[in-house]
Amino acid sequence: MAVTPEELALDLSHSTLAAQERTENQLREKSTTVLSAASIVVPVAAVAVGNGPRVALIPFCAAAVAYFFCARACGAALFPQDVRAGLLGSEMLEIAETSGADLRQMQASAASYLDYGYRHNHTILESSAASVRSAIVLLTVEILALVVALVVTILD
Repeated sequence: MAVTPEELALDLSHSTLAAQERTENQLREKSTTVLSAASIVVPVAAVAVGNGPRVALIPFCAAAVAYFFCARACGAALFPQDVRAGLLGSEMLEIAETSGADLRQMQASAASYLDYGYRHNHTILESSAASVRSAIVLLTVEILALVVALVVTILD
């Protein structure tokens, strides 16, 4: 527990940076994994279907469209817009010194500000999570369409 304004400022800065890094890493890992899986499937199937019957082009085109939207959803999750990173402790300390605030006033102000940032970012993170879910669904559609294309090719 911080006992001086300086300790509180340092704790706020450290916590903000750690939380930002964790959130960014989680979004990148999930989106990158889905995008990698989607990117590998299309070229492999294109080679297999390339010499197949023309009717196999229909599901292959559906797979390509699903891949496009999957990549778009992954991009939306990788680059969320307007995320608030937190409160810079040095700025909080400067304001406290200028206004003569005590530690309890600083803690209350910081808590209110961080709560506001949490609510703001929660909506953005929900949107990013929805993008990852959509990407997974689109990856499933892509794989199913490619399976249909491969089956049509094999049966021909």
